Amino acid sequence: MESFNSSKIRVFETFAGYGGASFGLKRAGIPHEVIGYSENDKWASSIFELNHPGISAFGDITNVNETLIPDFDMLTGGFPCQPFSSAGLGHGEGDTRGTLFHDILRICRHKKPKHILLENVKGLLSKRHRSTLSTILSSLEGLGYKVDYRLLNTKDYGIPQNRERVWIYATLISDIDPGSVFELTKSPLPHIKEFLDQHPDDELYKSEKQTHRLEETTGVTLISNEPLCFDVYNRKIRKDGVCITITEPHHNGMRIVEPRIGEKPWVRKLSIAEHYRLMGFKDGEFDFGDFSYQQLCKRAGNGWDINVVSKLFKNIFHRALADASISEIVLNETEA
Repeated sequence: MESFNSSKIRVFETFAGYGGASFGLKRAGIPHEVIGYSENDKWASSIFELNHPGISAFGDITNVNETLIPDFDMLTGGFPCQPFSSAGLGHGEGDTRGTLFHDILRICRHKKPKHILLENVKGLLSKRHRSTLSTILSSLEGLGYKVDYRLLNTKDYGIPQNRERVWIYATLISDIDPGSVFELTKSPLPHIKEFLDQHPDDELYKSEKQTHRLEETTGVTLISNEPLCFDVYNRKIRKDGVCITITEPHHNGMRIVEPRIGEKPWVRKLSIAEHYRLMGFKDGEFDFGDFSYQQLCKRAGNGWDINVVSKLFKNIFHRALADASISEIVLNETEA
């Protein structure tokens, strides 16, 4: 028999990215141990290891041998969203990446963790992909889990980013109503200017020629009395002080428009630090190392909002388990 440390939640992170679950658990103050992570992108793995050193890497989830994973209490995973995203082709399970959640199910079938927390884009709720969501829910229920899900938006919880994500929580613990995990208190909405650099790097700015070209192609005059987000796709400056969904840099979906002062450039892209603040990070909480703008911002675009996930973890391991026995929260030992 293998003993568990009853003072810590043991976690296995799948599709780990920069380690959104690890950061969220730290922010929530949950005693935990990440026993391993799965990630197939070499840059994401390097960034994960810089910020969470000493954790066993299991590589591509399709190659993970579930019998070799140490026992754990919780599996987390933001399985690939491109098949279900409006920014992608929307092939769903027709895209091979859209079948990777079956590997999560394969691991959970063998390991039977007490808790599962999954995340994906809003498109998973669309009519086109509803059958995929139904498959996920019914498959987890078939393994004995109670399951619920919610669509949560980052901007409702203190971060000025319009980021809608589907969160799925499943549990084997009888005393937990999985729906209660999503009962989060909404926060006042701050303005994006509170999350921007005070002195942005000159290299972030577009030249006047590039800016005028952007105005010509979108038909929008880029003038603002305060820093605001320009939504390139929808061709409008957002007056509500909220930025659009952070995506990978190559999508070029947003710009910051600042008040014009003299001949100084006034339209720019987000800095690395701004990307991460808008993903819920505090300054100094994330080690950027010497990774490139492209790699770090790609991770942010594909990452978890650690502000929201920390609130979910607090509900799972504090409020939602208030009436559950400690022996159910974390097993003291597994059955022989």
